[in-house]
Amino acid sequence: MEYLSKLFGSPARVKVIRLFTFNPEEVFDRDVVVQKARVTPETASKELSALARASIVNRKTFFKEVFRPGSKIPKKRKTIGWVLNQKYPHLVALTHFMRTTLSVSDAEIGKRFRRAGAIKLLVLSGFLVGEREGVIDILIVGDRLIESDIKNAVTSLEAEYGQDIRYMIVPTEEYHYRRRVRDKIVREIMDFPHKEIINRLLKM
Repeated sequence: MEYLSKLFGSPARVKVIRLFTFNPEEVFDRDVVVQKARVTPETASKELSALARASIVNRKTFFKEVFRPGSKIPKKRKTIGWVLNQKYPHLVALTHFMRTTLSVSDAEIGKRFRRAGAIKLLVLSGFLVGEREGVIDILIVGDRLIESDIKNAVTSLEAEYGQDIRYMIVPTEEYHYRRRVRDKIVREIMDFPHKEIINRLLKM
């Protein structure tokens, strides 16, 4: 992302632009931008102001469901958010540019999951390999994996790709069973375009 950071001013701006261009109908308040783009509140405010001045996003007031301490019933609160400006004159070109410059290397993806434990199989599918209709984007096979580290790795990739990533963790024996019985979900991953980042199953 280094060359994009130089072009757009910072890595944070690239991630925030991707968040809006890849989710064109969504309204995000600052807290959600902080969470999804993995930037600080100060950086989020700065980038949202810059994108609003450039007419890439528009401010929009909406009602957000929030939970008060000790309550299980959400309350609706009026919130200031931002949404992609559908009338931005260069929107098509900007969105295309953001999609075609997505470049997280296979080695980098594998590195981000390294702390999760002994992963036997790590497969990318769905939108991560250009298939918009996939049900799962990342399949992770292994035993005694650290789910919190997997979630952190996925969250970091979501910030890069600007959209939610659907993932599934499957124990090794269960994966082999699913393959034998032609499980629908596993079949839709492995029988269609996918990319194996880690495959240690053949070495067992």
